[in-house]
Amino acid sequence: MKIIFFAEVQWNYMHHRKRGILSRLPNNWEIYYIEPFRLGTKWSWYEDKNVKVRSIFCYKKGLDKLFNFVLVRRFVAAANALFIKFFVVRSLGGPADVAIVSNYGIFHPRVFGKFAHKLVVDINDIPAGFGVPDWVENNFNQTVKAADKVIVSSKEWQRYRQDAVFIGNGVDFEAFNIHRRNL
Repeated sequence: MKIIFFAEVQWNYMHHRKRGILSRLPNNWEIYYIEPFRLGTKWSWYEDKNVKVRSIFCYKKGLDKLFNFVLVRRFVAAANALFIKFFVVRSLGGPADVAIVSNYGIFHPRVFGKFAHKLVVDINDIPAGFGVPDWVENNFNQTVKAADKVIVSSKEWQRYRQDAVFIGNGVDFEAFNIHRRNL
């Protein structure tokens, strides 16, 4: 299984839920963890067990004025898409089996389809709760709508998709093992 995980946090900051889930995946699975680049930090390009960590530049609160320009968003998305196509998809030997998305400020949902055969959305936070621009929330809603599967960490968020699978923040390993077979 080949997975590209578009995360909202850097690998080194990630604890509990996602690390718990990724640590339970078989060692022969290829996983690319695409993390947001933070100003003042180094670009990530390393491996941690079976997970390859890479950084891309994406929307971050505080850069609203810059990213509110459609052309800037499209330029950054195009640069990120080229990076992923040439460095990630190429090294996987083609599109991944699954793209997991928990960062909605990178691409329009149809772009994710170019990187993987299936789209899984992990709703761990709701963008509207963080005072983000309308376009981020719009990307979120469209990505959830386009997803093949949706995972939520709160039963309250099942309102975004009635067929969403609940896996709590404490990592409900039994639920995860059941749904992993259906990816």
